[in-house]
Amino acid sequence: MASSKNVRTRRRTPGDFIQFIALSIISGFVVALILIPPTTAMSATINASMNWFKALPVSMSNGPLSKPSVIYASDGKTELASYYAQNRTEVSLDKISQHMKDAILSSEDRKFYEHGAVSPLGIARAVVNNVINPGNRQGASTLTQQYVNNLLIDAAEQSGEEAGTLGANKDYLDKIKEMKLAISMEQNLSKDQILEGYLNIINLGGSNYGVEAAAYYYWGISASELDISQSAILAGMVVSPNMYRPDKNPELAKKRRDIVLGTMLRDGKITEDEYSEALNEDVNLDIHTTPSGCSTAGDFAHFCIYAVTDFLNDETYGATEDDRKNALYRGGYKIITTVDVKAQKEAKAQVEATQPSTNNPDKVSAALVSVEPGSGKILAMAQNSGYGDSVETNFEDNYYNFNVDIAHGGTAGFQPGSTFKPVFLAQWIKDGKGVNATIDGTSLNYPKSFRWPASCQPNGYILSEDAEGFSFSNAEGGLRTWNTVAYGIKNSINSFTAKMVSTTDACAINDLRAKLRITDGAGNPPYEITRPSYMLGGWEKGTTPLTMASAYATFASGGTYCEPRSLTKVSKNGKEVKGYKSTCERVLDEDVANGVNYVLEQVLVSGSGYQRGIGLAGASAAKTGTTNDSTQTWMIGYTRGIATASWVGNVDQGSRPLNGLSINGQRLSYVDGATYAGAQWQRYMRAVAKNYKTDAFTTPSAKVLGTNQ
Repeated sequence: MASSKNVRTRRRTPGDFIQFIALSIISGFVVALILIPPTTAMSATINASMNWFKALPVSMSNGPLSKPSVIYASDGKTELASYYAQNRTEVSLDKISQHMKDAILSSEDRKFYEHGAVSPLGIARAVVNNVINPGNRQGASTLTQQYVNNLLIDAAEQSGEEAGTLGANKDYLDKIKEMKLAISMEQNLSKDQILEGYLNIINLGGSNYGVEAAAYYYWGISASELDISQSAILAGMVVSPNMYRPDKNPELAKKRRDIVLGTMLRDGKITEDEYSEALNEDVNLDIHTTPSGCSTAGDFAHFCIYAVTDFLNDETYGATEDDRKNALYRGGYKIITTVDVKAQKEAKAQVEATQPSTNNPDKVSAALVSVEPGSGKILAMAQNSGYGDSVETNFEDNYYNFNVDIAHGGTAGFQPGSTFKPVFLAQWIKDGKGVNATIDGTSLNYPKSFRWPASCQPNGYILSEDAEGFSFSNAEGGLRTWNTVAYGIKNSINSFTAKMVSTTDACAINDLRAKLRITDGAGNPPYEITRPSYMLGGWEKGTTPLTMASAYATFASGGTYCEPRSLTKVSKNGKEVKGYKSTCERVLDEDVANGVNYVLEQVLVSGSGYQRGIGLAGASAAKTGTTNDSTQTWMIGYTRGIATASWVGNVDQGSRPLNGLSINGQRLSYVDGATYAGAQWQRYMRAVAKNYKTDAFTTPSAKVLGTNQ
């Protein structure tokens, strides 16, 4: 027999009755606390119960707490990128469409402006329903309670805790706590303030929080422009934001919208004609995404990631890495960096002019980075690639930052060639020797028995590890002569460098290298002093353009080394959280730095970079660098106000010569530091150097200019 008897009904148990009685008592108790003034409570039991209720929390942040963090250039106005877990733009209530306000109130809390923080009638109705129909539970939450619940969830996520869940999944004690907070909220905020906060915090699908962000995402409009149908769609999503997303489940979203439209008609918020018109509308969308992260920063992307790395390494924003990531994505920080917009745009233009990333058949890399002497501020950081997968885009993009170390998303570095020679010059001057001392630059071989001075070694010297001793060549095979130290450095002649080092303590040179923070890309010493080839830049490991720019900035500043920094100030809610100061240390006497400047000025006048002057005679200096077979090429130079390292070479094929490769449509048989890297440095510095300090360098003392050796 097929009849209704075959549909079994759930048998009521004594437990159901007991639960009903218990929940009725709880609801009655809460209602009494809401409606009956405390002075009327007569019994000790009631007073004790009320004291327990009063002891529950009464205050909380009226957020929303979770906001995007935004990264800016040094002007504090140019936005580079934003990071968010919740895409939210807060707006005031008068900036939200009346249709949106009507839709949310009709569907969620039609008596919001009439009842208190908690609806006694709603509580009683929900208790009875939840006992009689346990499979279809009701939460009885007013809009104020929903706002409280959203704030609690947001606060938990903000602190990195596991967030609770909305509505029916809370236990009854949690529900009572929620009621208490809601009561407290309505004692301190107006109904309009609560509605405004609620409309700014609710999740409306995916990472879109608040009606302003949702209106932009789904239709590319502001919350003030939402029409009846759009408002009903958003209001309908509140009960299950991802289930009723119109971009994911348009049919479900439409059905839910129609239910909300019905509530609006019921409450007299729309007319019959408006109801019919909205009911017949399709779910039309115009999706507008709000990108997140440094990958959206365009020409600033690699610098942006450097700055974000510095933020995430700063315990100011949390004790653990997870805490700091949570702070970045939810904390609403305004992060002002050091990058100069004009300098960055020029740097990017010049590396692309050297070798365009969009037409790079031989995958030649170019990079340029600038720091400010005396502060360490990173002013520009560019390379001839976008930020992305180099394989997928045929080297047009690259995740690696060519300018920086491994810890900041960079590489192990590149051999510096002759750009290390100014360190020998500085030590030579520190030792009391003059830059005009005449030395023998004719020898290209030092036998194995030759004792290279090294006070920190067991015997006080080093012997070459090669059986034939230490042999090398000069560029293009010439310039073997007697002349001054200044002559040898400005023309970058290896035989002069070797002669200088042959009478200079290798351990002292290495100590100065360490003070200038010249390391490999992992932060370690880049060479072994037991191998004389280090003096010509033939290192086992390389170094980075930022490392070298910062070292040269020491000469420009008069002997003060400053750690490179990317952050200027971080604030939150209009209040400064941290201002970043330069970390500097004097590592050279000013007269020593002046001596280095004196010699390197000549590089741009009559030395290896004579064709790369920037029109600032006496106020600009530089040094070229070329490794064996021209695999990596450099030009590093500076004024008083800006120090710049320019590099052209190979990222993924470190031993490949640049000679003969296609570089911006031409192939040269010989490439050195003055060729592409030099031209890149020159174009850039001509464009930006005059925006910074260009005071002439100070003439060094007679002792430095002397002939003593």
